[in-house]
Amino acid sequence: MSVLTENIDSQPYTGKRTVKGRLRLSEKPSLDVFFGGNPNVIPITGVTRGKIYEVVSVEGFGDGEDVTFIDDNGKLQCLGDFFFEEIN
Repeated sequence: MSVLTENIDSQPYTGKRTVKGRLRLSEKPSLDVFFGGNPNVIPITGVTRGKIYEVVSVEGFGDGEDVTFIDDNGKLQCLGDFFFEEIN
């Protein structure tokens, strides 16, 4: 079962749902800018790229989702769905 909404472009929604699941923080080079790869962007901290995180909720905003998860410091952190990959 997916944590993220499959085919969200064809099934947009708004609202928050509680989930139990895990996602991997992506290591895609296109996201480097958010992790200290650009002096004009405040870097995302408290996470490790490639690491699997426990997700507690997702919130839909039309055709995208925000993912709330437990970060490396044991705190809740929220990032857009494009930062994550489903795991098998």
